[in-house]
Amino acid sequence: MAKLRITPPDTQVRVCTITLGECEAGLKMTTATNTGKRDSYRSFVVQEFHSHALGIEISTAQSYAEIMARVWRKHPPNRGSVRTEAHLVSLGVDINDVWLFAVAWDHGLTLLTTDNMRVLRECVPEVNVDSWLSS
Repeated sequence: MAKLRITPPDTQVRVCTITLGECEAGLKMTTATNTGKRDSYRSFVVQEFHSHALGIEISTAQSYAEIMARVWRKHPPNRGSVRTEAHLVSLGVDINDVWLFAVAWDHGLTLLTTDNMRVLRECVPEVNVDSWLSS
């Protein structure tokens, strides 16, 4: 929030619908916090981010496909037939992160994350990645 407060007013901060889904899934799966806090957080996310959310378009699907092809070419599976998800996991790649990269690339945006995403960063240098949690 501190970084957001000092960001120039004309800077667009958008949230991907994939991220919104991950947030909502976390709220639905957890029992570790009280219901009131989860409901308050959910209301905050809806109020602040839903109207600015970026969805998945046909062009995003094409970006996703290109990213997956690049990952496969740069890091081919060791054996012939391997499930996509298993290969990605072996590389430390989360499938949702591929979609986040695709959305950022599709819209020419900087992707804010605290995750390393080494494989995706090396395969898709066109996407600028930044972390607002560092410095």
